[in-house]
Amino acid sequence: MGVEQSHETQPSATKDHLDGHRYWADFDNDYFAKGTYRYAFQGTVHGDGPRDGSLCVIKVFKKKFAKYFDKWRPDHAASTKAQQFGEIFTHNVLPSLRNYLSTTDIEFVIPLIARMDTLSHFKVLGLFSTQKDTTYVTPYEFVAIEPYLHGEFEKYNSNGGYEDNMAAVLNAFSHWTWQVSGHRYLVCDLQGVQNGRKYMLTDPCIHSFDGRFGMTDLGVVGMETFLANHECNLICKKIGLQNPLSGAKLDRPGSVATAYAFQLSENDERRAREGHTQYFNMEDPIVE
Repeated sequence: MGVEQSHETQPSATKDHLDGHRYWADFDNDYFAKGTYRYAFQGTVHGDGPRDGSLCVIKVFKKKFAKYFDKWRPDHAASTKAQQFGEIFTHNVLPSLRNYLSTTDIEFVIPLIARMDTLSHFKVLGLFSTQKDTTYVTPYEFVAIEPYLHGEFEKYNSNGGYEDNMAAVLNAFSHWTWQVSGHRYLVCDLQGVQNGRKYMLTDPCIHSFDGRFGMTDLGVVGMETFLANHECNLICKKIGLQNPLSGAKLDRPGSVATAYAFQLSENDERRAREGHTQYFNMEDPIVE
């Protein structure tokens, strides 16, 4: 039994994002990577703009977890917000650190969000089509389309306190987003590839004071866990970052895997929802 054709999406729902063009994608029936909650498929972008014909990655939530995510809106919002912070850090902070590091750019991939249109069919003995292939994707489901990142994919830190000590600039960036936002946001779960002096990152999480970024947004509880597990490095010190949880014993060792709000204890879920923490207060933001 084989497959007649690849899956295909409708034109993306985010036409005005990026270059103002409309795109869609076709992609493989079998995933090339998977996480706890999502599958990743390789595909090709089509459309009326410069990305036509380029390789892409299609991300699909596993069926039992899709109910927690509304059309990818929080994920798209988190990527957009992270990129705003990334641009400011790239243009205003990194130039002052050129004597200490070689990184010149931090950029976040902002996904296109599209709805499924055509599902491939199974074929019997290679002769005629039978039922649609709904193994991983269902009709009218929303998926994310991202550029294919060439290079060695790495996890630099998580939203649960893990950090790779070799990724000093990215850990400092996460810490910086918390301080300059007046403790309202903390961009983390940084992962992607490094090409030369540039980091290309995907799927960031943002802990926010009001829980606006979906199920990976653990609010002040996530901020506490990140800061308690964070070891300030030379970059943190050079740009004057403060950490009120340095040395704190929260009994929350950093977890590599992405954490989700529905995994929090009832008490932590309530604190995240109310924005209650004993370790810091909200301040006037430098960057909003």
